[in-house]
Amino acid sequence: MVKVTDLEKQMLGRVDPFDMLEISKVKRYISIEKQIRKLQQSINKDGVMVTTVNASQEFIKANPALNELNKLTKTLIALENSIKFTGLPEPLKKENDLDSKDNDEPKVSDLY
Repeated sequence: MVKVTDLEKQMLGRVDPFDMLEISKVKRYISIEKQIRKLQQSINKDGVMVTTVNASQEFIKANPALNELNKLTKTLIALENSIKFTGLPEPLKKENDLDSKDNDEPKVSDLY
């Protein structure tokens, strides 16, 4: 998993350092990312389904943290789309991608 500090550095390096609105968006993005990670830890600890006890009744339901996680994820995506990134680097190519042509067939090594 990517460290939050590394993510923040990279994002701040890709926005105009004099545009306070964009810097604020990055800070909010990082804050939401931290909340998402805490929710994911909670879900991993407690599970996707939780048992609820209500007086003499006991029933299993979906972990309420899942709804919050979904809401925060949607907010994060919307915020990410609104950030004006500048100077995005080219995606890194793998060594074996350089030699490959437009061939969808699997390599022999993929079959074993």
